[in-house]
Amino acid sequence: MRQGTTVGGRYQLVKCLVSSTTTEVWLALELPLNRKVVLKRLLADGAESSRLLAEARALASFNHPHVVTLYGTEGDWLVMEHVAHGSLADRLDMSPRQAAHVGTQIAGALAALHAKGIVHLDVKPANIVDTGDGDVKLADFGAAYRVGDRDTLTVNGAISYTVAYAAPEIVLGQPDPKSDVFSLGATLYALVAGRPPGRGAADGESDADVTAWEAAWAEVELTADVGPLDGLLREMLRRDPRERPGIGQVQARLAEIAGLSPAGEAVPPRAEAIPAGAAGARWRALAFLRRRWPLALVMAGAASAAVAVPIVLSTLRDQPVDERLSASTPGSSQASASPASPVIGDPRTADPCALLSPTALGRFGRTELDIDYGNFERCDVILFPPGGGVVDVQAAFAREEPPELAKLKTVGKVSVVEHPAESRSCDRTIVLPGVADTVVYVDTEWEEPGKADLCEIGDAATAVAAKVLSQGPLARRSPPLPANSLAHKDACTLLSAKALEVVPGIDATDPGIEFGHWECSWRSTTSKTYVRLRFDRGQRPNAEDDGTVTMLNGYRAFVQPKEDNEWSCLVQVVYRAYTDQDGRTAVETVRVVVEGSRPMRQKCQMATGLARSATTRLRGP
Repeated sequence: MRQGTTVGGRYQLVKCLVSSTTTEVWLALELPLNRKVVLKRLLADGAESSRLLAEARALASFNHPHVVTLYGTEGDWLVMEHVAHGSLADRLDMSPRQAAHVGTQIAGALAALHAKGIVHLDVKPANIVDTGDGDVKLADFGAAYRVGDRDTLTVNGAISYTVAYAAPEIVLGQPDPKSDVFSLGATLYALVAGRPPGRGAADGESDADVTAWEAAWAEVELTADVGPLDGLLREMLRRDPRERPGIGQVQARLAEIAGLSPAGEAVPPRAEAIPAGAAGARWRALAFLRRRWPLALVMAGAASAAVAVPIVLSTLRDQPVDERLSASTPGSSQASASPASPVIGDPRTADPCALLSPTALGRFGRTELDIDYGNFERCDVILFPPGGGVVDVQAAFAREEPPELAKLKTVGKVSVVEHPAESRSCDRTIVLPGVADTVVYVDTEWEEPGKADLCEIGDAATAVAAKVLSQGPLARRSPPLPANSLAHKDACTLLSAKALEVVPGIDATDPGIEFGHWECSWRSTTSKTYVRLRFDRGQRPNAEDDGTVTMLNGYRAFVQPKEDNEWSCLVQVVYRAYTDQDGRTAVETVRVVVEGSRPMRQKCQMATGLARSATTRLRGP
């Protein structure tokens, strides 16, 4: 083909991007729409040409912000989205944090792929393209492989891959979803180190020239300084796929390294060490582990994008580990419950959804009310703006002293704190008159990046919440939560002083109590060790993503080191199943976290022991 040629009477070829004996890729202009697109076709016949069809089938099933969009086909050409700033193949000089930002987004794309039973098989810098606005997208699905029924998307079992980034099992012809975890790990290493991981290459031999035998059998060698990525990459690059973390875990940990926590794309945010004072309460309120159903079930395969957090959190992450842990000390101001606010009333029956109005937000796009997105103190409206993307508008109660900020905006009988807008969030805090220990957060965040004014949306939602709170008292839940719900239990009473003795020096007399008594925390007075127990709702945990399965007094539980962060061990106890508003099975869970500087094995033993003690009281009043 030549420059200027028109394909199908619609696409004018502008520039040849790739020309080989098998593949032809052109930048083209779609004349009716005056937009740039990419045209791709394979020149070979037979088996090779089926790769193009494989790519079309894989891309056609996806609509994801971090996957290159397939617009359609024109004869033997694929017509795809043009991503202006090229691939990352020549940008192998990133900082660990920049690479983690890239990895968070690509992990979200892979999570959505895996949810549909598809393994990409060829994740590498050359297959990640830059949109130019801080986002990246995964491209080239010619190697995509269907798992489960083991039918390939390529031809009759043939597997295409790039040796330097391929997992051992790919080379051996046994692809697995965790093969993409390996390849993503090798990619992130290359983005920082400037080269893919070594595979026992001989002196003077390039790591990129690794042989298939070395890729299949040699040990991976990480010799470059990749900073905070080091531990995670070593796990991702383990030879046995069963020993690698799941893509959800990878996404969450990369989000934290990137400074994007507490959220990751198809996976909930991980809580970090809790800072003291009002900032700590704000952090705890934002650090709900968001067990929402994957957005793939809402948006035909889409998974939620990483969300930015207030500046105070990024400042906290830059502190040394010991300083962060020492900041995690619930104060005595949290220890005793105070009388309920006359506006909010009994926290266990107050309806946070009364603070939100999907109708009022309807001018910004299609809305869906989600009544059980996370813990009991919150309610969400999911908004789909006409400009694309998905916005989560959340109203949540928090047990916190009102912020001491001079700039308060009076709305009705309440005051509103307007926090500085972030690139992917805009947050407001509502202060209730005469209430010293409870505030209401209205947080507006991108779940899927798009085009909308988050603060305009957030202000509209805040106006509704402020009006409702000014009128008071708040409506009660209707129907009420069932009598067997964790909402009617007190997290602090599930662990007695004797049970807490498994943690040396724990102060059982001074717990940190959160709103509704649905979360409680304790600290050791003799070491930097902290315990949190809180309730949660959402998707049923599974062994692949949520750790080792065990039984505790008849309850199914999952033990997961480093789930919350690098210094913690989580035990998640499944308390009861229920049917959510969409007719799906959801669960309520008790989450016990032990965090600190002790050995991980010891922390997991403590967390398991505490969870076992908590289960003995779950059936009680």
